[in-house]
Amino acid sequence: MGERLSDAEISMVLDTFMYFDYKEMQDGATLNEVLSELKSHPDYGGGGIHYGEYTVLEKAALNEEIGNLVIGCESTGMGYDSGTAACTFRTPEGDRVYVAYRGTGDGEWPDNGIGMTSVSSAQQENALSYFEEVVEALEIGGSQRVVVTGHSKGGNKAQFVTMESEYHGLIDACYSVDGQGFSEQAIEEWKDRYGEEGYERRREKLYGLHGENDYVSVLGNSIIRTDHIRYIRTPAKKNDFAAYHDIKYMFATLAYDAGAGCVVTVFNGRKNEDTGKQGVLGRYASCLSAEVMNLLPEKRDGCAAVLMQMMEASKGEKKGINGEKLTLSDIGDFTFQGLPLVTKSLLLEEEGNRFLKSFLGQNTALRGISECTVLQVNDVKLLRQATELGNAAAQIKELTQEVRDIAQAVPLYMKGSNTFYHRLKLSAREIDELGEKLKKAAGVNENIAAKYQSWKAPIETLRA
Repeated sequence: MGERLSDAEISMVLDTFMYFDYKEMQDGATLNEVLSELKSHPDYGGGGIHYGEYTVLEKAALNEEIGNLVIGCESTGMGYDSGTAACTFRTPEGDRVYVAYRGTGDGEWPDNGIGMTSVSSAQQENALSYFEEVVEALEIGGSQRVVVTGHSKGGNKAQFVTMESEYHGLIDACYSVDGQGFSEQAIEEWKDRYGEEGYERRREKLYGLHGENDYVSVLGNSIIRTDHIRYIRTPAKKNDFAAYHDIKYMFATLAYDAGAGCVVTVFNGRKNEDTGKQGVLGRYASCLSAEVMNLLPEKRDGCAAVLMQMMEASKGEKKGINGEKLTLSDIGDFTFQGLPLVTKSLLLEEEGNRFLKSFLGQNTALRGISECTVLQVNDVKLLRQATELGNAAAQIKELTQEVRDIAQAVPLYMKGSNTFYHRLKLSAREIDELGEKLKKAAGVNENIAAKYQSWKAPIETLRA
């Protein structure tokens, strides 16, 4: 059997497995059986895209406590969308059940932003529905130990399920690995519904396992008790920013390969040791998140929407899994609230300075910024574009009126069924809409230019 592992470490291994995204596995298979099937698969044991995750699982599964876990209740087979991505892992005896949620799936980034500004999101509600269906399907009772877990968005879902489920009493522990927090609206709603004592009873079951420099677990308002949070060493090369939030790096070490003549990453089957505190990037991300959460909810909503849609766009998706799209108002909030806030935090705040010094090099001058330093924004060009857009909008308005005048001049007896008349009216309406869009674009350019003109003052003036 080998060394008995903690539920926390087993949860981390299972959360790593969830990124396999292997749709061909069958309910009832053990982890060792799936690993055997994938040993020569080019994407897994063959050295491809999931080789790191596969290596972690292959080594971890040498311990039979992990290797003999039985997979079941795959969410895709129960009618849930690809974003939900959850399944169960049971011991052969059935005395322990782990319910694991994968991190952000295709189309889910906008839903993350909604979860930071609303009482709940569609994907959180889907995760809750899945858990309660599993409890009923497996007839889970009080004699079994139930652990809910997930990484990143999966960790947020695991927390949400623990706080929301009518089967809360059956949950023994929730391990959120790099999972983000919630909006103040959600927290207040729970406190109102359960009372302070009931809220604390549910919160008592939550545990946070975070990478030392993770930048997602700090998003939103954390509901995990500080004494229930552990920071885990996550070695990554400085130019590999994504690795600080990649769960497999919590199982990694950096080693010098004499043959290759460079430092390489080696993945292990046991999690790394705790560090006892956040790293430089983790602390900066915490401070920045706190600043964002202090924005008015409607402004924060727009900033979050833009950031999350940018993350989704980087994966080739143009909208969220539930049809979420950006609005002009969202872009305005990000431009006028989010960007200045990020710039200020990097240049003027202590944690931002430490982050830049650590990641750009110790010789980076941060406290001695020259008085002639300005943000490199061409506000003159922006204002010129705003004028040109405004002129174009005015010309289009005149053109619209001319088209309407022509339509109005059509004899009355021809207006009822004449196609030409109706096309003229439709053209006038479409041209008018275009003019309004150009007018709005001109206003956005003017506002951006005005905002950044205020940043042309010396940095020392801003400090004052």
